[in-house]
Amino acid sequence: MSNDKNTKVRSIFKYKRAAIFALTFLVIYFVSLTSFITKKYNLQVGDIARENIKASKEVIDKIATLAREKQAQEEVELQFNQKPEVKKQALDNVRIFFNKINSLKDAGKTENEIIETLKSEATILVAEEDLVTIVKLSKEDLKNLQNVILETLNEVYEGRIEEGKSEDVKRSQEYVVDKIGTYKLSKNLRNLGIQITNSQIKPNFFYDKEKTEELKKQAVKNVVPVAIKKNQMVVKEGEPITESQLEVLKDLGLLNTSSGEWYIYITLAVMIFIIIYLQWYYVYRYYKEIYQDTSKMVLISIINIISVIVARSVSIATPFLIPLALGPMLITLLINYKVSMTLSIISCILISINVGFNVEVTMLALLNAVLGSSLIRKMQQRNDIIYSAIYIGMINMIISLCTGVLLSNNIIEILKRTGFVGIATLGSAILTIGLLPLFESTFDIVTTVKLLELSNPNNPLLKKILMETPGTYHHSVLVANLAEMATEEVGGNAVLARIAAYYHDAGKTKRPYFFKENQMGKENPHDKITPNLSTLIITSHVKDGLELAKEHNIPKAIQDVIEQHHGNTLVKYFYFTAKNNSDKPEDIKEEDFRYPGPIPQTKEAGIIMLADSVEAAVRSISEPTKGKIEEMVNNIIKDKLNDGQLNDCDITLKDLEKIRKSFLKTLNSIYHQRIEYPTDNTKVSKEK
Repeated sequence: MSNDKNTKVRSIFKYKRAAIFALTFLVIYFVSLTSFITKKYNLQVGDIARENIKASKEVIDKIATLAREKQAQEEVELQFNQKPEVKKQALDNVRIFFNKINSLKDAGKTENEIIETLKSEATILVAEEDLVTIVKLSKEDLKNLQNVILETLNEVYEGRIEEGKSEDVKRSQEYVVDKIGTYKLSKNLRNLGIQITNSQIKPNFFYDKEKTEELKKQAVKNVVPVAIKKNQMVVKEGEPITESQLEVLKDLGLLNTSSGEWYIYITLAVMIFIIIYLQWYYVYRYYKEIYQDTSKMVLISIINIISVIVARSVSIATPFLIPLALGPMLITLLINYKVSMTLSIISCILISINVGFNVEVTMLALLNAVLGSSLIRKMQQRNDIIYSAIYIGMINMIISLCTGVLLSNNIIEILKRTGFVGIATLGSAILTIGLLPLFESTFDIVTTVKLLELSNPNNPLLKKILMETPGTYHHSVLVANLAEMATEEVGGNAVLARIAAYYHDAGKTKRPYFFKENQMGKENPHDKITPNLSTLIITSHVKDGLELAKEHNIPKAIQDVIEQHHGNTLVKYFYFTAKNNSDKPEDIKEEDFRYPGPIPQTKEAGIIMLADSVEAAVRSISEPTKGKIEEMVNNIIKDKLNDGQLNDCDITLKDLEKIRKSFLKTLNSIYHQRIEYPTDNTKVSKEK
């Protein structure tokens, strides 16, 4: 039956946390969504703009970018590959032609036979009348003509003759005419040389389509897209709308004809979901006690929501006025600085979303997450929030100024932003001080600030203890000193231990004279009543103290200490008195002489229980010495441990040893032996 009940409770908490998560997500999502919703326009090419329209985000001007790409492709030169074999073939043709003529002549062939052979076998096509002229040339003239032609072709092929470019061929042929004209040849030989040379001029550079296309693709890749920056003017009032502008407006989602920006809304939802999930997972993974406390998760969610709403609202004027340190400070004071730092750093992404991913503001948010979480973790008074804010503000202003100088040359704007950042940080402190009491009371959280306020002697309940039970007040102060030192040694909340100790015996104000420390030499009222009634009066101070604490709105953490500081220990004095005075000792039941409990549930409550017992016991020693004090402390700690009073609080045996040593150190400094001051005997003698 018990297991079913526990399962049901866990299930209820699970659904509660799911509801908190869902509500947090929805609120932050819809607040963030407002930064992406823009005004829509009904415009066509040629329409006159009735107002200035600026870009709501950065987009690419596709038409202008395509124009750039086209221009870049046109500027790429056609690529050609040189073929050296063209030159070689031309030179070989000339050599073969002249060698053929010489070999035929040497063979004793007639002119007609030579001409006929050349016409059928020659590598160079020459008109018949020119062949007649060539055949009649002497060997020396043939040799000279061959050398001129070869030399001219060599020079011609040093240049580029591109495929498909008739102007290159024409230019080469003109060069041949000029070049051969420089040699001392007869007119006939010169004409023959020009004709034969020009017949061998062919393109030696051929178009490489693959390489050209590759270079064009590379040129397109190298084109920097034409970007329209956020807040850049797209359309000016009174000017006609161009096709390019209309395309940009469409990409920005500013036209009613736009197909919609559903993908943006989905992306935003996914992003926010992941951020909140990461925050919750961190708490679940490393701080399960916080995760299982529904009120703490509600508190974290509320601070997240407040941070986002404030960021979104203020950023409409200027994002530099956002109180970025507010969230980190609140979580540090209300929960702890480690949780605050991690959650605040993750939360910076939510802030960034709501300021249009402004780099400067995002950087400042990260800085504030670290500084706001760490600087006030050991706060001693409310003014420390202001002092921390001043320090954070100075750093923020320096960083903002440096960033502004690096990113802009508008010194007036830079100084204005720097001033805004300083004001925002001070605003963080003011809002933190204002919201802190609200969160403290709503979620019943005991912060260091709240505890320090409760330590003020003018607090009504503390003043009541001081005025009505001065002995109890003195005892509480000593217990507070013992508890604070010991708690600090074992890593507990030392401030909570000290303040809770001030109030732990508040119930004694109802019947002060029934407690030894308040009797001041008067007769003991317990001598006139039965041990059972005495036990009832003594143990009732726990219930009375709890009622007083609730009446004076003392935080729950201190109420728990008041209720638990005696656990269910046995009131030994009256138990043994009753047993010794009874005719039937076996009828005396221990449970009738025990405190109602519960036993201490926290480290601080356990330490206060030990400190309370130790202080009262050591005070009862007539002549306290170091040895007697140590023996008494050891016995009390052993007794509480054996009685099971420390079973439910997070105190280990190693912690107990640290607590014991701390108690001894503090008690020995309080009850150390004092030197007896001598009297002035000479003065006494004179008076005699």
